[in-house]
Amino acid sequence: MSSSKKVIITGASGLIGKEIITPLKEAGFDIYALTIDVNNPVIEGVTWVPCNIFDNKKTKEIFNYIKPQYLIHLAWVVTENYITSNLNFDFLKSSLGLLKFFHDAGGKRAVFTGTCLEYGQKAIPLKENDTIEPLGIYGKCKNYLREIAEIYCTNNNISFAWGRIFYVYGKGEHPKRLTASIINSLKENKPIQVNHAQLHRDYIYTKDIAGALTELLKSDINGIVNICSGKSISIGEYTEKIAKKLGKEDLLILKELPTPQPAKIIGNNTRLTEEVKYKIKYDIDIALDEILHN
Repeated sequence: MSSSKKVIITGASGLIGKEIITPLKEAGFDIYALTIDVNNPVIEGVTWVPCNIFDNKKTKEIFNYIKPQYLIHLAWVVTENYITSNLNFDFLKSSLGLLKFFHDAGGKRAVFTGTCLEYGQKAIPLKENDTIEPLGIYGKCKNYLREIAEIYCTNNNISFAWGRIFYVYGKGEHPKRLTASIINSLKENKPIQVNHAQLHRDYIYTKDIAGALTELLKSDINGIVNICSGKSISIGEYTEKIAKKLGKEDLLILKELPTPQPAKIIGNNTRLTEEVKYKIKYDIDIALDEILHN
């Protein structure tokens, strides 16, 4: 337990968490991965720790035993109705507890993750210092966590960064998410309709999110950092790429139905690329090929 690069990860078996193992290992971290899943793969340099972060007593014991210098908090509600789920309040409460346990165990550097929904319905390139209008219980709970966490960390001499993540896609998504639902339907030769094909969104691959968060953890950058590609693509074009790669274009039905959603959501990633010095490695075509064929 004497290593000076011990990191605890929550949500380690989730969509982003499973991808962050490799860059953290390459960066020389000793990884303690908290998970409620069973049968996790044996990976050199990774210690899987059974833990439900809602169990404060158990979680506190784990932090006191490991005494990590670093913390990456990824765990959050992933149910189909995550925008409105009451579980958001439970994760908010447990997340604040994590910070206290981390501080009491001597922790020094924490990276938590947020969402572009904290910005609200703005159709402009979104910057970290923009005013915010969080959407739904999910966006509001994430933003409230950031505000309180920043105050707590400042008051307790913890270096703290908030990775504000944009539109995620990757391997092993929940089947109700866009990418997985398109792929699954087309592979089963079922027609699928996309209702708002005209909307443009800033999609970022889970491996790039993992790499960006690792570099953010290694840095001394504090505050909000957009985790985004800095580019947008229409939902129609994005789903067409999937259909073409599967040779199932005839099964994809694109509609441009009216919606109150902003026409374009795109992030400014200048802070990520120039201060954190992370460069996006995966374009959408390369990432989709990995998702579909690996």
